[in-house]
Order: sequence, then C-alpha cells, then structure tokens
Amino acid sequence: MSGSPWDVSGSILVTVPIPNDVIITKVTGNFTERDRKLWSFLISAVWDELLTTRIHEIKISKIHNVFRQLGGDTSPGWIWESAQRLTRTVVEWEEGPDSRRLVGISNLLNAQTHKEIRESGFLRFEIPALLSEVIRRPCRFSRLRIHFMLGLSGKYAVTLYMLLESVANLQTPILDAKLDQLRQWLKVPDGKLTDWYDLKRRAIEPAIRQINANPIVAGFSVKTEEIKEGRAVDRVRFIVTKTAERLDSEAALRPKPALPSSPRQTTNPQSPILPTSAYEQAKKVARGWDIYELEQQWREWVATKENPDYSPASFVAFCKKRGPYQ
Repeated sequence: MSGSPWDVSGSILVTVPIPNDVIITKVTGNFTERDRKLWSFLISAVWDELLTTRIHEIKISKIHNVFRQLGGDTSPGWIWESAQRLTRTVVEWEEGPDSRRLVGISNLLNAQTHKEIRESGFLRFEIPALLSEVIRRPCRFSRLRIHFMLGLSGKYAVTLYMLLESVANLQTPILDAKLDQLRQWLKVPDGKLTDWYDLKRRAIEPAIRQINANPIVAGFSVKTEEIKEGRAVDRVRFIVTKTAERLDSEAALRPKPALPSSPRQTTNPQSPILPTSAYEQAKKVARGWDIYELEQQWREWVATKENPDYSPASFVAFCKKRGPYQ
C-alpha cells in the first residue's frame, strides 16, 4: 500500500495490492463496476488495520467526496446500495503451491449503517477474516492505482485494468486468454457477448481506449493480438508496456549500492541488478510466492546491513528461507 486514498490531489501515487486469485476466480452475485471500485477503495482505506481490527467505520460523506471528485455519482445514496450488493457477492479463490492448494470461499463485505441517515451517517463494515488474510498475505497480487481505477467507466474497463495490472510487473508482461476464460474473468453474464466480435466491440475495445487514453496515470499502455485456430479467433493476447515515467519511478525505489570506502570495494563494486537466472532459482526454492515481492523484501532487508550483499546468491538464500508457500 502506498499513499492515502483520501488524497485526490494527484501529487502522490496511491496504490493497493489486491490478490490476483481474488480478482480472476469465480464470483457469484450482481457485482457491478461501482461495487468493484468501492470494495478496492475500502480495502485501501483500512489497509493498515485489516488484520488487527474487525469492524471499521468511515463517514459515508467522506467516501462519497472522493468518488465525486473523480467523476462519480452526485448523491451518496449509492454507497449503501453498493455495500448491500457486496455483502451478497461471493468470491472463490485458491492459494498456495500446487501440492498444497487451499480453496477458499467468502462474501466480499459485511456492512451496517443507520436506517434513517444512510446518506449522512457512518458505514460500519468488515472484510471477512479469511479473505483479509489472503489480501494481506497474497502469493501473487496486482498493485492497483486506486484513483485511476475510480475514474474508469464501465465494469469491463475496471476489471480488464485489474487483470492487466496483474501481469505488468512480469518479465514478459503478456496476458494470454482463451475467449471463454476471458469472459469468465470479465464476469460477462451467461449468454451475453458470446460472439468474439461483440465481446471485442462492446467490452475489450472501449476498455482499452480508456486505458490508452491516459497511460501516464494508468502506468502502462496495452495492445492486443488475435490468435486464431483455423479461421476463428481462439484467444486474445494482451501486451502491456510500462510508461517511461513508471519505469523511472520504480527504478528510483530500488536501493542504491553503498559507495566504495576502500580499494577492495572499488575493485568489486556491488550491483543491485539481478540476472534472470537468479529469479529462476528463486522460483524453485520459494514455489508459490510472488518472486518480485520477495525481491523487494530482500532489498529492504539487505539495505539495513552494514555491508549489504546484493549478490544473486544472497537473494536466492533469502527466498529459500521462505520455502514453499503454505
């Protein structure tokens, strides 16, 4: 989690890591575009207390003010309606390495407010405990740009952005999806947009236009390739390209190697850049974990040492201590 979701000035990037498994597995219920936005926003608002506080309480007008400034509804009455739908929305997920997969099921939210002052009172809510654990300790996650997401219109644009962000940090940032799988991920209702042309025209193209219209704020741009089997489109390939601004900001967050203080250090300078082989080894010893998240943790840990060791062996050893995801 970075930044504050209440600060809509745009001076600080506001992000929240949401587990990929929660995004792309089965969802049952009338889960709308606005519901997706509200749920992610509430997660970011209570991030630090997610595992320590059961019931959270936020003034409804405060939530509405953020959405209004980012192009949302003019009346706060929608917040309680959205919260009701979230309580009826059930999500299923899987977590852990293949040999010890855990299957989970939960509703997205439990909520309460005052019957007579639903638009001006407080929203009391809880994120179910099992789901909170997955959110705070995911093995794979997407770091969503909250304010950009709130400004998107259309449920397919919101969901596609979440899916593309899930691959943006991969070494090969590509999302390949068969059409049936893509419809499932986008939560297309049964019997709707069954033809590729309709899915493309009414869901995919409008969503991509929104993302590519503001790539600096989104953090990336995207293009698609249609892959055919015979004469029919079998799957779609989404190719994500990070913006130069995002690459620069991510590079700035990486710890810098210590300045040499002796001839010995000068002849053998430390480098924070890891080779591809280090990631491959790390994936084997820390199966099921998000390797890039472990890399960040490793860099933060190494930076606290008097003589930081940024070698590939140090990174792999750090990951090995984590072991397979439990």
